Amino acid sequence: MSIDGYHREKFASAVSNLVGLGEIRDRVERAFVSLITVNPEKMTGEAGRKYQALHAKVTSQEEVTEGEGKIRSTLRQMSDEDVSDVAEELLEIHNQLLRDFSAE
Repeated sequence: MSIDGYHREKFASAVSNLVGLGEIRDRVERAFVSLITVNPEKMTGEAGRKYQALHAKVTSQEEVTEGEGKIRSTLRQMSDEDVSDVAEELLEIHNQLLRDFSAE
């Protein structure tokens, strides 16, 4: 599998974590956990640029509670609207990866 195929697979998994029951922060956190092996620096093109910015955004806060991790800490400190925007950005990156694949 190519690196682009790997990224598409990981983002498909992330998007599937956004759907369903549960609090938005928990769903977005699970989505990012499924992306833990995706190195933002290895992604190219528009999707890569967007993911690098989004990854920086959701890891911008240091953990407040020991063992909490930057992603959980950052999401906990965001408004519901901001967390919802993160979910939408994940979906857009996934869609961009699919568009890029279709154009190949």
